[in-house]
This record gives sequence, C-alpha cells and structure tokens, in this order.
Amino acid sequence: MGAVKLLAFDLDGTTITEHKYLSPGNREALIKAQAAGVELVPATGRMKTFLPQEILDLPGVRYAITANGAAVYDLREDKPVYQRLIPNEKARQVQQVLDGWDTYIEYYSQGTAITKAGYPELGKTHFALPPSKWHFIEDKDYGLVEDFGAMLRETGLCPEKINLPYVAPEEAHRKLWEELEALGGLRLTSSIPDNIEINAGDAEKGSALLALAQLLGCSREQVMAVGDNGNDVTMLQAAGVSVAVGDGSPEALAAARYVTGPHDQDGLAQAVERFLL
Repeated sequence: MGAVKLLAFDLDGTTITEHKYLSPGNREALIKAQAAGVELVPATGRMKTFLPQEILDLPGVRYAITANGAAVYDLREDKPVYQRLIPNEKARQVQQVLDGWDTYIEYYSQGTAITKAGYPELGKTHFALPPSKWHFIEDKDYGLVEDFGAMLRETGLCPEKINLPYVAPEEAHRKLWEELEALGGLRLTSSIPDNIEINAGDAEKGSALLALAQLLGCSREQVMAVGDNGNDVTMLQAAGVSVAVGDGSPEALAAARYVTGPHDQDGLAQAVERFLL
C-alpha cells in the first residue's frame, strides 16, 4: 500500500464534521500523509470558494476536485485544469423545470455561487431550510441576480453545478428528481439529506480524479479515495484503493473495497494509518 501517491478525500460526512470542523486526529493523519510524500486532494460537491479554511491550511494542498468533479482547480494558480460544465442550453432546460417549483436554487460558476436576490434572507423562513443546512447559505459570498433565466440567456453561462440544498418532503424530492432526470444529459446526485445536485452528464468525481492523476503522473493503482455518499461512488470505483467511512450510504459502502470507522470517529485517520503510513 505504500505505493499510493495521491489521496482524494471527500469533505462533508467524510473528513469534516458538522460541515465545518476538521478533527485533530484527521488533521494529524493528513499532515503525516503529506509529509510521507502523498498528494492531498479534497474532492467535494462544494465550489472552490466554499472549501473550509482548515482544509486549505493543510500543507501541500494544491489541487481540489470541486462541484462533484465538474471542475478541478489548481489552487496555487487559481485556475481550472479540468472542467465538465453543463451546456447553456441544458441549463436553460433545467431552469424551465425549476421555474415550476418554489425551492432554493444556487448556480456554481468559476468556483463561486450565484443565487437570486433575496433568497439568502428567505432561506430559513420561506424556504424552511433546517438548522443543519443554515451554514450552507450563511457562509457563502453569493453573486446575486434578479432572474435565473435572464442570467442564462444574457450571459451564456455554463454552470459547474446547479444546487438545490433542500427539497422536501420526500415525495416532492422524488417528483422533482424524476422531472430533471427526464431531461437527459444530466448527472443527479445527493450528498446530504434532502438535496439535489445537478451536473453535466459527464461530470463526476471519478473521471476528474483520474484526469488529475494523469496530470500528476500517478497510475490508478497509486490513487486512494475516501468517501461516504452517492456522489463519491465513481471516485471510489476509480481509485486503486477505495475506502468508505463506516456511516456512509449503502451506495458508497458497496462501491468501496474497504470500510473504515465512522466519519465522526476519525474514520479517515484510521484509513490513512492503515494504508499510507
């Protein structure tokens, strides 16, 4: 296992707890892995500007797989080295569907988040986001627009991801998922309860991880991935060493070759100690 040169790790539900905290145990394990010559690569559904500072402060973190694999950024040069964006016409089709729903909407573009003017103030009230999701709207520095459709028509925007942080109850979630799926050419995932994440059909963490590995001169066998949820499945399938945290989703547990401890019990650190140190 000492041949691993690249460690890709999901954030929410894998590496950090309560969507923002990096435990001392996980931090120490990642620092040790980097000191041993392993490239540390966060791989997340978040956009670039929403990467936790504790992750950015880890030594040697230069690349990040963001927006579920839609964009891989060189953080040092502040530029993408790989992109799989939603075509503008397809994004317009998605927005036409969403116009029929009263739900919170975010567009990820160029590493930042865009939403409609007034939405952040209405997140807790009108859109009834539960407290566990407040962090996702309170800590973002949004770009604001008056109308999503006009934005797409006038700018030609090709988003990295369209994010719906809260779609409930379950029946509404299922129905909207089906409407979006019927459009074709999209990849739909859910990385936290009650959300829907919309990407281009060819955007996923696995392909992004392999593209970055090739850029860095690493073979598939030299790549390790750790994840917990549906948007991690392709990454777990792509890596030579794949590990799911013990409290991960059934899909992630089935896709991984190995299982470690729960994410809030330093499961990532346990995996690093087992396979890298």
